Amino acid sequence: MDEGAAAPARPALTGVGVPPAAVAAALDALAPAVPGLVLDDWAPSVQGAVGHVVGVRDGRGRAFVLKLYAADATDRAATEIAALGRLAGRSQVPVPVPLALGRVGAADHLLMSRLPGVRWADRRDASTVATSAAVWRSAGEALRHVHAVRGERYGGLVGGAGWPDAWSAVRERARATLAEHVRLGGDPALARDVDAFVVAHRDALAACPGPVLCHRDVTGGNLLVDADDRPSGLVDWERAGWDDPLVDLAQTVRHVRGHRHDDVDALLDGYGDAGPRAAERLAVHEVLHAVRERAWVVHDRPAGWRRSAAGLDAFVARVVRG
Repeated sequence: MDEGAAAPARPALTGVGVPPAAVAAALDALAPAVPGLVLDDWAPSVQGAVGHVVGVRDGRGRAFVLKLYAADATDRAATEIAALGRLAGRSQVPVPVPLALGRVGAADHLLMSRLPGVRWADRRDASTVATSAAVWRSAGEALRHVHAVRGERYGGLVGGAGWPDAWSAVRERARATLAEHVRLGGDPALARDVDAFVVAHRDALAACPGPVLCHRDVTGGNLLVDADDRPSGLVDWERAGWDDPLVDLAQTVRHVRGHRHDDVDALLDGYGDAGPRAAERLAVHEVLHAVRERAWVVHDRPAGWRRSAAGLDAFVARVVRG
């Protein structure tokens, strides 16, 4: 776009998932730093649960993304900024550039550069088998580059809380996950079997070489592709943290398995060597992701939720009971 072009008129605010007054207040708060900001007609096909994004342009016609976080999403904006800062300059993983952070009332907002491309989830169903495999192979390569960023402690990117070793982090995650499973009506016997499965793999889990930067939600909804279906960016870093890299990889495996099972091999091939006792670590983390996914399904009850919950229970039981 011509840098001197006039900014488009503000369209009606519909379907953005946040009150128009909140968007207007954020634009007003950002005006001193970025003059002339107005809404444009860009928006993602699906909004996230933690932050809602809208397209904006400044007085010179440059395109940005404005992300508005829920008021109760404590530290999400700070986490996203921290993750993006760690990845700045790594061309293997295109990510947005954070430009301005603000707050209106109790809710944060963040202005970021806008990456080219569309969500892979919006292209996936119309893609060929070969194209889908190529996308996930490239995603595996990108995830490995993310995991090259190393940390010192397991836990969040901001704040001082966390765990000193991989086993402590997994043990606490398992306790919380299984307690939620039972609270939401899950089978207590299955929860006990999952717990025993985790404990039985303690040595494998403790073999993790150390915490790395993890996105914690690499799915088709956060992976962007260009017009030729080549990955063009990875977005939504508000859940990022320091963890076993296979926590990240297992969540993506879980997602890919639910759409095109054969693409799991492409993803793992792109990722490459996953470290010591990788198969065991990956199995434990995928089981815990499946238990958490079941909790979400039962709590939110999307269409077909009973069938989904039963399928997740069957998967978990098959892995932990043999």
